[in-house]
Amino acid sequence: MVGAMAVSEPVTPKDLMSESQAEARLTQDRFDISALVAKADHRREAGDRRAANAYYAAALRIAAARPSTDSGVLRDVARAETGTRWLGEMFQQALVDALEAAGYPRDKQHPRFRASLDMMLGITQRPPEYRPYPQKPMAHYYPDVEYLQFADTSHYDWVPKIEAGFDAMKAEALALLADHQGFEPYMKATGERPQTDHHGLLENPDWSTLYLWQNGTPVEEHISRCPILYQAIIDHAPLCHIGPRAPSIMLSLLRPGAKIPPHTGMLNSRLICHLPLIVPPDCGFRVGSETIAWQEGKIIAFDDSVEHEAWNNSAFDRLVLIFDIWRPEITAEERAQITAMFAAVDNYR
Repeated sequence: MVGAMAVSEPVTPKDLMSESQAEARLTQDRFDISALVAKADHRREAGDRRAANAYYAAALRIAAARPSTDSGVLRDVARAETGTRWLGEMFQQALVDALEAAGYPRDKQHPRFRASLDMMLGITQRPPEYRPYPQKPMAHYYPDVEYLQFADTSHYDWVPKIEAGFDAMKAEALALLADHQGFEPYMKATGERPQTDHHGLLENPDWSTLYLWQNGTPVEEHISRCPILYQAIIDHAPLCHIGPRAPSIMLSLLRPGAKIPPHTGMLNSRLICHLPLIVPPDCGFRVGSETIAWQEGKIIAFDDSVEHEAWNNSAFDRLVLIFDIWRPEITAEERAQITAMFAAVDNYR
């Protein structure tokens, strides 16, 4: 157990606007602080703590960027601050309890995993990094792993096994591009969390995907259209299995003239792999300080917690298969503990 709660649950105002009113106001203005806090209050009272935390946090980010002198807004911001602290303590306790139940109390955690957990919970801080392009995973930082931008795939014995079947895989890819059927924008709108537009890519088909494995399960409808491609990855790649979070096996379509702005991924305990299927000239990819041109049929692996971006300056579609693998230096013990931690996170309500 972490200990007694230090922060009391926020008191919901009696005159709180209804959830439908909050949603209507957010449809008109997604930066409406009072509506965000009201939405968070309703989600907290409904027992949806993850959504509540997301809405409180969004309100606090906007308040920091756009300070208000309105007394009502200031009261809402104070309630959001209390709410995030209370929810943080609730989450920390739930995570510790879940790991103990899974057989991973603190004294049985791998030292590197225990350090990552302390940083995730805010008990300790990430070590400072002075590289121009540090590892900056958005969800979970794993310490003391090799810093790299692109990995040397010549050490991976599974890579040539996949690349050997490239001709048949490219034929499947060309058939998929014939009509673009099933491809959807990578960034999808949702009403379950505060809505943000990531660099103008929200619902933008310029960057589209076709998932073969998503949310922990295969997508049979899509697999049936490229079975050779899918089976090659399933049979040979050391995929990173973390419940519904990973792996993602997806075809990434970048349309003519499109760009994916610089960003970082969620975890640094995995590597992202690209199998370029259809790559016209004038396409490129940067990770950190290194820029490459994809080569059709040649797998690359990189750390997506390092800033990266992609572009297609050609007049034709670019298609790459993307999947994620464990970092080779992450042991089986650590993989099991990381997986158990994210199971606890995903089951937290």
